This record gives sequence, C-alpha cells and structure tokens, in this order.
Amino acid sequence: MSSAPAPAPAPSEPNANHVELEDMGDRKALPIEEDVMQLSRLGQLAAIQKLFDSGKCDATYHDEQGITPLHWAAINNHYALCHFLLENGAKVNAKGGDAVATPVLWAAKRCHYYIVNLLLERGADPLLTDDQGFNLLHSATLDGNVYQLVLLLHQDIPVDIPDAQAHTALMWAAYKGYPSCVDLFLRWGANVYATDDQGFTALHWALVKGSQGSIQKLLEYGADRSAKNNDGKTPAVTAEEMNTTQQWHKALSEAGYSKDGAPRDFPIPGVKDTRWFISRFVFFWPSLIVIAALYLISHYPAYIGIPVAMGIAYSLQWVAQKMLTYGPSNMKSIHHSPFLAGIFAGTLCWVGVRWITTVLPWTIRTNFLLNVLFGAFYGLTTYYYFFTMASDPGFVPKSASRSASKAVIDELMEVRQFDENHFCVNCMVRKPLRSKHCKRCERCVAKTDHHCPWVNNCVANNNHRHFLFYILYLELGIFTWVRLVLAYLETVETPKDVECNVLSEELCQILHKDPFTIVLSIWATFQLTWVTMLLCVQLIQIARNLTTYESMRGHLNSDTPTEALNTFVTTGDTSQDVSGGNAPTNGFGSGQDTGEGAPRRQPKHSIWDQWKRLLGLDTFVATALHGSQANQTRSRGNPFSRGVITNCKDFFCDGAPVFERKESGFARLGGERVDYTRMYEVPRMRYQRGEGRYEAVAAEEEV
Repeated sequence: MSSAPAPAPAPSEPNANHVELEDMGDRKALPIEEDVMQLSRLGQLAAIQKLFDSGKCDATYHDEQGITPLHWAAINNHYALCHFLLENGAKVNAKGGDAVATPVLWAAKRCHYYIVNLLLERGADPLLTDDQGFNLLHSATLDGNVYQLVLLLHQDIPVDIPDAQAHTALMWAAYKGYPSCVDLFLRWGANVYATDDQGFTALHWALVKGSQGSIQKLLEYGADRSAKNNDGKTPAVTAEEMNTTQQWHKALSEAGYSKDGAPRDFPIPGVKDTRWFISRFVFFWPSLIVIAALYLISHYPAYIGIPVAMGIAYSLQWVAQKMLTYGPSNMKSIHHSPFLAGIFAGTLCWVGVRWITTVLPWTIRTNFLLNVLFGAFYGLTTYYYFFTMASDPGFVPKSASRSASKAVIDELMEVRQFDENHFCVNCMVRKPLRSKHCKRCERCVAKTDHHCPWVNNCVANNNHRHFLFYILYLELGIFTWVRLVLAYLETVETPKDVECNVLSEELCQILHKDPFTIVLSIWATFQLTWVTMLLCVQLIQIARNLTTYESMRGHLNSDTPTEALNTFVTTGDTSQDVSGGNAPTNGFGSGQDTGEGAPRRQPKHSIWDQWKRLLGLDTFVATALHGSQANQTRSRGNPFSRGVITNCKDFFCDGAPVFERKESGFARLGGERVDYTRMYEVPRMRYQRGEGRYEAVAAEEEV
C-alpha cells in the first residue's frame, strides 16, 4: 500500500538460512571428530557422545554467535541427538545466530514439529522472541504449516499474542495468503477485529495478498467490512490500491454481500432459514425441469421441441443457480447442491405418476405379475434412495474438548503419526483407517466410499449396502419398466394419418401411440449408462473389500478424460472431487498451507458442461478416445481383503438390519465385528491362505 508498508519479511527465514549455510571454514580448523558443531549438523550422535566422554566439550558449548549444538540438531531434524543433548544439560532456551533465536524457533522454521514438540516438553519457552519480535506462533505462521500450528495452539499459546508491531498470527496468515491457517485461527477464537500499530485489521492484510479464500473466511467470521486504518482507509480502498478488487468483490459475493459490503436481502420475503429453503428448492425444482423438457420434446416436432426444451431447461437451471448465490459458501455450485439428486428424484416421481395413471390401467390384466414386479422394484428403489440420502453415513465423532484433542495429538506425536493421514485439522480428531474428511459434509466419514451427488450424501460404512441395493433395484426396475412399456404400447391402437419428417412411417406410428411415455422411457433408460457401470464397479470393489476412495487415490491429480471416466464409473459423477477435501500429500514445508479445508480454485463450468456431466456424455467421449485404457488403475496391496467369499459375506451378512439403520461405525471384517470409527490399526488376519498359519498385518500396509 502506498502509505502503509507491508509487514516485514519473515525475519527468521534469511537469518536461519544464513546461520545454517555459514562458512564454517572461517572458524578455527578442528578435526571433524572434535568439531561438535559439524557433528551436530550431521547428526553424529555416537561421535558427539565420544567427544563428551573425552571431556573436550559438553552440551552447553556455544560459539561466538551463541549458537549451540542443540541449534544445529534442531534445524537439521536430528531427533535422537536433540534428546541426547537435552539429557546432557543443553540449554533449551539458548539464543543464537543472526536472528538471536532459540532452538525451537530454528526447528519451527523448518517445520520439524516432532523436534518442536520435544523441545516444548523439555521446557522451551514458546513466547521467547527473536531479534524482530517474533515468537514461536508467529514464526510457524510465516511458513503456513497448519499441523505445526495445531500443535502449538494446543500448548496454550495465546492465539492473539502480538509481535513487535502488534501483528497477530491471524494477520500474518491473512497477509501470507494461507486460508487454512486463517480458518484454524478463527475457529480457535482469534479476534477478527484486532488492529496493528497502523490500524490495519486482518481483513486489510488479506487484501494486500489478494487471497480470496482468506478474505472470504474473515468475512464469514464477521470481519468489519468498513473498518478504517490510521489513514482512514477501508478494506475497499486497500483492495483498490493493491489491485485486488476482483478478489474482494468475489469474496463479498460468496459471503452473501453486495459489492459495497451491504448484506444482500433474500429475494423471497418471510424466509428465515435460507439454507433450509434453498436446499429444498434446489431439490424439488429439477422435477419441473424434467417434466417441462419431456413434455416439449414429446408434443412438438423435434426441430421445435428439442431447442425449446433446451432453452427452457437452461432458463430453469439458471434460476436454480441464481438461488444458490444466496446459499452458504459450500453450496454455491450446482454440483455441490441437491440439484443432481433432484434430477433423479424428479425422474423417479414422473415415472411413478405415469405408471399409475397410464401404464398400469392398460396392462393390469394382461401383465399382472410384471406390474407387481415393477411396483416392488420401484418401491425398493425409492426406499433405499431416500434412506441413503437421509442416513448418517458413518460420521466419526468429533472431539469432546480441546483437552481431548490435545491427548490425541500427544499420542500421535509419540508414535510419529501426526500428519494428514492420521489427524484431521478440521474435526480435530484422529482419523480411523479407511476414513477421510468430506468437505461437502464437513465431517470425517468412517470407511468412506465416495460422496455421491445423486443422493447428496456420502456413501460410507453405515449406508453403503443400502446404496448398493438402491442402484441394484434401479437397474432391475429400469429393465422391468422398458418391458412393461413395450407391453403397454402393444395394447394401444395405432393412430392414423400420422406424418413425420425425420422418422420412418413405422417408427412414427409407434411414437404417436403415446409420445410422452416413450420419451420418458427413453430418458429413464438412458440412466442405465451410469447405473450399469456403477453397479459393476461397486460389486467388484465389494468382492475385493476395496472402497472407491482407496481405488482412486492414485488418480486424484489427473485431469485427463480417462480419469473423468474412471471417476464417473465409480461415483456416478465425472468430477474429480473424490478426494473430498483430503489434505495434500506433497509434504510439509515452507508455505504449504496443508490444511484439509483449504479452498482450492475450481474450474468454471458452463451450463452445457454441467449438462454433459449430468447426462454422462463425458463418459462416452472418454471411452471413444481412450478405449480399454480407461479401466486401468494402479495396483496396490490391500490388507483388508480376506478373499472374495469372506469379503462378500462381511458386506452383505454383517448382522445389521436390511431396512433399518445400522449401528454407527460397526461392520464385519474377516467375520469379526469391528468399529470403523475407532479402528486405527489393521486387525490381524485370522488365517493366511496358502501357508496355513496366522499372521498379523502391518499397519504400514494401509490402503
């Protein structure tokens, strides 16, 4: 900003690098076996112990800059050496180097949080500052490692403690553009209204960087949109000066405000719970789209009906999309709303209405058993569909308190498993095996298969079998419906004096027997494109005791049509969102912002693109372009498989009721009852095939 300089660069970064890369040749030359600093850099514990035993040096040694062996061991991530030095009297709070920093500050700079935890346990003071007034929380914030911040916050470090210029950790996270860190601090109770020496709030600093995710989070937590700094500049002025006005307006819109920062009024008066209203509206609205499009196509010539139907569908979908702009931030997109579930529910509704009002009366006498069979399939499909949609998929219980979360963190730190695979920074819980955090459900889900847009819910341990029955009976129901409609058309008289411009005379006469029923049946039959593939893949995965998430973990970063096909086949949706908000696995380091809830830039999709995904046209394109390569998947070991027969028995015969809710989290694995909400190690295999002996499966083989 022109009159308000940005915060100073991360103070420990250049200084820490300078100290680590110091030319040690300028020091008095020593044999390597007597140079405790070089040995500490290299982590030579045995050599250091021998040096200490000789009496030539001890753990309290420091050079002219105050740097100790513990500094070098900490910055180079030598855990055992740090422990040894502390046991031998090393000063845990010694300051050294150009930054005048303690060993714990050095370790935090490199995100070595196992070292950080060790030093804190041994008395390191997290509130000690370096030469620029940064304490441990500020230093860790500069690097954006959300797991290290979670560790520090559970050490009861005040979240709003300021640095020398009154910048809080929230301000630094906003300035650096780390949305997950911003979210973490806000959930922890950071003061969103705090100001620094220049009168800047965290919202001002977020606009300096231009991170829309950070700006939006601050707005959602009530940041003052008209706050003025010491120069009288509001966030809007700051955005203009920093050329981040576009991000500012986008974040305002996503948070439910107009461009001038005023709250937008919901267009329908009298609605108190907008989320409830919008979700219901978007679910039922597609029923109107389906009936309008089918009616137009069936009652008008193709060259008129199809373009008009597409125009009407486009307009009605646009209405739904505009309604979603008033919804919560995680429901702004059509594919993140109940819209696709409403498309299926609308189709199911109109097929049922047409059967009762038209097909059933004409065929009840000639095809009684077929009608009974279709009625059974229709009823079972409807029941399992809404059951899967409304049921708890198997949410992992959230932590009861911060002290409970701290106990979990301490346990994971002890076993060196405090990472994105074992801990969720959104739910603050230990992740059970085969679970993941779903960003749409905003919960960790036990033994998750995938988040299905057709049921607007996760498919996981508690409702996976119900979901399978839903698509199974849907498949059977569609085939039965087609046979029933053919029987119905045989009973309807052929109309006379029918003219068609495109179809042959014979097909034209058949179509005009009941055009609406025929078009509706074609649309229903078209659902077999995704239902059949999804059913086959699900049955194969059940036989292998493999979930969709596990089978696709090797394909999450691909945008090829092949991977779109693979996603569509396994989840019923061509989007690559199967990860459901899982933390990135590209390692921890400077500026990673490794939170599981970090907003990611999503590609913009046109209405036509959305309908292509809805109708499965992307699938056909991928198949045509890549053929058999579309089914290639990465081979991985599966420690949960107990053989095809046992796997199927575990899934279908787990003792849970078929038509009722099952006990949350519980299932069968190898015939044994397990709780997937609390399973953190792979259970022992009861019997290893081919070798005739029992054997424990290593937890490291987790899929």
